[in-house]
Amino acid sequence: MTLEQILNLLTHRGVECDYTGAMSDEIHQVASLGQAGVHELTFFNDPKRKRELKQTQAGCVLIRPVDAELTTRPKLLVSDPYYAYALVAQALNKRSFPAETHSSAQIAPSAILGANVFVGANVCVGENAVIEDDCVIEAGAIIQSNVFIGRGSYVGANVTLADAVVVGADVYLDAGCVIGGQGFGFAPHQGQWHRIPQIGRVVIGDRVFIGNNTTVHRGALEDTVISDDCIIDAQVQVAHNVKLGQGVAVAAQSGFAGSTEVGAHCQFGGQSGVSGHLSISDGVFVGAKAGVTHSLKQSGAYAGFPATDAASWQKNMVRVKSLDKMASRIKVLEKELSALKAYLEKDI
Repeated sequence: MTLEQILNLLTHRGVECDYTGAMSDEIHQVASLGQAGVHELTFFNDPKRKRELKQTQAGCVLIRPVDAELTTRPKLLVSDPYYAYALVAQALNKRSFPAETHSSAQIAPSAILGANVFVGANVCVGENAVIEDDCVIEAGAIIQSNVFIGRGSYVGANVTLADAVVVGADVYLDAGCVIGGQGFGFAPHQGQWHRIPQIGRVVIGDRVFIGNNTTVHRGALEDTVISDDCIIDAQVQVAHNVKLGQGVAVAAQSGFAGSTEVGAHCQFGGQSGVSGHLSISDGVFVGAKAGVTHSLKQSGAYAGFPATDAASWQKNMVRVKSLDKMASRIKVLEKELSALKAYLEKDI
C-alpha cells in the first residue's frame, strides 16, 4: 500500500489524520518501533519509548500531533495511534479466499450458501443451515442443522457449531471452538445423575471474536447470549444461560458458571472465575485469577478471592506480607507481658 492509500483507508474509517512526508512511499508491512524499516509502518503512543522513536527507520509512524516533533520520519498524525495501527495492520494482512467449495465437503441439500463463500476440505454443513455472503469456513468445521452464520464471518478449522446456533455478522471463531455443546445440567436422584436435555441455543452478536478451543454451552431453556463486540480469548468456558453484555473482554482460561449475567464493557483478567446465578454491573474490571462469588452491583475494579474492590485487596496484600514481622513482634510482646506479670505478682 502507498501512504496515500493508507491515508484514504483511515479517512474512510472515520479517523481524522494529517500527513507529513513523501506520499509515494510504499508500505509492505507493520513492525515495532525498533524493527521497522523504510517499507514498514509503526506507531508511537508510549512516552517510555521515546528513545526507540528517535532511532526508528520506519517508513511511516502513526503518532499523536502533540508528539509529532519527536521524530523526523514520515508520519501520520492521528488522535489514537494504536487504533489506526490496528486498521492498517488488518488491511495489510487480509487473507483472501476463493469462492469455492472443496470436493470433500459435505453440504446438506437444504443448506443455503450465499455468494463468495469459501468452504474448506472435510467441512460438514447440516440441514437447513444458512451461511450468508462472504463467509469463510475452514477445513474440518462442523456446522450442524439449523445453524445461521451472518455475512462476512470466519469459522476456523475444526470449529463445531451445534444445532441452531446463531452467529452474527463479521464474527471470528478461531480454530477449535465448540459453540452450542450441551450445558452441564443434571438432576441427582438416588445416587445417580440424570442428564437434563439443553434445549436453548447460543446466540452470538456481530463483530465478536472467540479464541482457540473456547467452549460456549447452549442454554438449558433460554439462550446463552454473547452480545455484539465481545472479545473472548482462548480456552475460556462459558456455561449454559450465561449472558455477556456488549463489548465484554475475557482473557484466557477464565470461566463463567451457569446463568450469570454480565453487563456491558466489563473486562476479565486471565484465569478469573465467576460463580453461577450472579449479576455483574456494567463497567466492571475483574483482575487475573480473581474469583467472583457474589453479584457486583457497582462498576469498578475487583481483585482477589473472593473478589473485593481492588484498592482494599491491595491494602490487604501489603498487610499479608507483613504477617511474619507482626508475628515476631507479637512473640516479643508476649514475652515482655509475661515477664511484667511475673514481676507484678512477685511484688504482691
